[in-house]
This record gives sequence, structure tokens and C-alpha cells, in this order.
Amino acid sequence: MFNPQTIFIAMLGVTLVNGFVSPIVPLVFVWSPVWLPEFAPQTPIVILYGTSLIVSVSTLILSGVPAALFERLTGRRESDMSSMLVWLGAAFLLTLPGLI
Repeated sequence: MFNPQTIFIAMLGVTLVNGFVSPIVPLVFVWSPVWLPEFAPQTPIVILYGTSLIVSVSTLILSGVPAALFERLTGRRESDMSSMLVWLGAAFLLTLPGLI
């Protein structure tokens, strides 16, 4: 039915959605002079895409923490379906404020 790779693809989709709808996006957008390199074009579309990418990757990393704790507490040596579902659930919970 589902395998861990399919869950991972779904999780990437959820994090990409969060990159556009998160309430953090305007804050990261305003802080663009801090994270945007000087050689990059200073156009609003470049800043928006960069902001979206930063929020998406941050969501992916932060949602992996509960999955890693779950694997550690249950003594798993490798990621399996359960830990990937925990990761997906955490990513969805981080995306939820932007969807509401």
C-alpha cells in the first residue's frame, strides 16, 4: 500500500505548502537583507522564493525531531513506516497554523 518513500514524498509536499502559507513567511521576508547574498538579485520574486525555501527546509528539519525522538525511544535502528508517519504528522502540525 504505502511505503516509506511515498510517505517521504508526501512530507516534502506538506513542507512545500508550509513554505507558502506559514505565518512565519512575512518575518523571514523582512529579514532578507540578513540571509540574501549580495550577488543575488534583490527582486521581490527572488526574495519570496528564497523565503519559501527557507521556511520549507526549516519545517522539514524541525518535523524530523519528533521522529528521531520516537526512533530513539523505541530502540529502532532504521526508519520504518511508523517513524515516517510520525515525521509526516509533525510536518502537518507545523503546517496547520498556515492552513487555518
